[in-house]
Amino acid sequence: MTARAAERAGADFVLALNAGRFRAMGGSSPASILPLRDSNAFVEGFGRSEILRSTRLPVFFGACTFNPALDLDAFLDRLKRWGFAGVTNFPSVIHLDEPRRAILEDNKLGYQREVELLMKARQRGLMTIAYTRTQSEARRMVEAGVEAIAMNFNLNPAETAQSASSIGLAELAARTRDIARTVHSIDRNVVCLLGGGPITKPEELMDVCRETGTQGFIGGSSLDRVPLETSVLEMTSGFKTINVLREKVDLLERQLQLNGYRHGVIARSATMNKALDAAKRLAAGTNPVLIVGETGAGKRRVASLVHSLGGRKHRKPVMFPCRPTPGSQNAVALFGLEADKDTRRRISVLETAAETSLVILHVHDLSPGEQDKLADLLETGTYTAQNGATTNRAEAKIIATCTIPARSRPLDWPITARLREAFAGLAIVLPPMRDRLEDLPALIHHFTIETKGNASAGALAIENSAFLALASHSWPGNVRELRHVVEQLAILPADVLIAADHIRSVLGVEPAIQEPTNLSEREWIIDALRRNKLHRGKTARALGLSRKTLYNKIRKLRILE
Repeated sequence: MTARAAERAGADFVLALNAGRFRAMGGSSPASILPLRDSNAFVEGFGRSEILRSTRLPVFFGACTFNPALDLDAFLDRLKRWGFAGVTNFPSVIHLDEPRRAILEDNKLGYQREVELLMKARQRGLMTIAYTRTQSEARRMVEAGVEAIAMNFNLNPAETAQSASSIGLAELAARTRDIARTVHSIDRNVVCLLGGGPITKPEELMDVCRETGTQGFIGGSSLDRVPLETSVLEMTSGFKTINVLREKVDLLERQLQLNGYRHGVIARSATMNKALDAAKRLAAGTNPVLIVGETGAGKRRVASLVHSLGGRKHRKPVMFPCRPTPGSQNAVALFGLEADKDTRRRISVLETAAETSLVILHVHDLSPGEQDKLADLLETGTYTAQNGATTNRAEAKIIATCTIPARSRPLDWPITARLREAFAGLAIVLPPMRDRLEDLPALIHHFTIETKGNASAGALAIENSAFLALASHSWPGNVRELRHVVEQLAILPADVLIAADHIRSVLGVEPAIQEPTNLSEREWIIDALRRNKLHRGKTARALGLSRKTLYNKIRKLRILE
């Protein structure tokens, strides 16, 4: 349940550690270093049966090297065969007191054996996260080639929100800063993660990461001690929303100031911020720009943003919507028409936009010939009008938008190969709504203000169940669909607490029908078949069954015979 909720909330990976399992059983984190279980067999049991099958996220195996009989090579081969994406050294000798650690070190079962474990894991193509506590340990792991360092300073003795930690936030920040500097002095590409400690809230993480080189957070007991799926979703969303899993908070603040809310472009997710970084870079100069995304992803707003960040922002851009019409209407409007004995000359929109930006909406609606002519313009900077022979130079900055199918690759974009090559390296790919769920709260608030026309409008009163319904929706219409949803929610009375039923009603999603208690199984299925006009696929979805299970029940109960 925790793995599924964390995945929906935007977590980047899942750790399968014996400490988390002990906490779920009512124990505490220090149980992980005691000989209560065969640690590796323990993690294998719940990791393979519960976590790997429940999430699409990369799963790291918390491997214990204390056992002198453990064959590291054979063990790692099994981990890769089972489907684990990475390995981490947990529990580690760093969690033992000095006398007990010294015994393991003397018997060659200490930290060097953990370094060897991760080196061998890297050789097998597995990802690696190294638990460290000191600068020297971090240096050894980085020199061994690990991809990420998890700075962990204690195991929490109790798993309640009021538990005290042996290290405070100030000391945590100082020690974390020193280790991160050591790591990045060797290899800037190694990711520095903070593992647990006294941090229990996103705002505490913000304070620490603002002052250190930390790039992410491993939330063990901070996330899994609350046994409700919605609580895990909310807490993980909080940590993910502040975007420290990819970059420092001060960088996020600069991006928000740059991208702002002036054009209705909201960006707190890493995927959307990546797109807006590209927008800032491509806005400078006279180079053309292609903005691609699924329907409703906000391409027109980003096109306006690109214009406003460029050197021609003081002039209003010229908008040219392409239409899928037969003939040469788009070409005549875009490139102009030379006069002949039957027609008068028509000025092109390229001439109209000479000192500003020309935003070509839906460039995929141009015919293949028109797209190739536009490619010629982008490559040479010149064009000829329809029926014309004179070459004209284009002075406008071209910003084009293109709607692409869901999950399509660049080669599948609905534009010609020549036009795709002309925009090579100049495209901004907007993420779909399903890949930027961290932006949901800010987008909802923004669209609420737009709908009510009041900048001081309060946030909508949305229950946890309603937010979960929003986060679980696939959003085929992307940001445009979300705006329509918020417009309908914003007109509800102010005293209405928005629940999941409101969301499902607005989205047009039917709630799952539960089995009536006063019907037999046979009567229950017959009733569902009747309501769905004998359509077995719809009936299976309504009953919450797979199509195969429904067919088997129909055959077993001799329904429809």
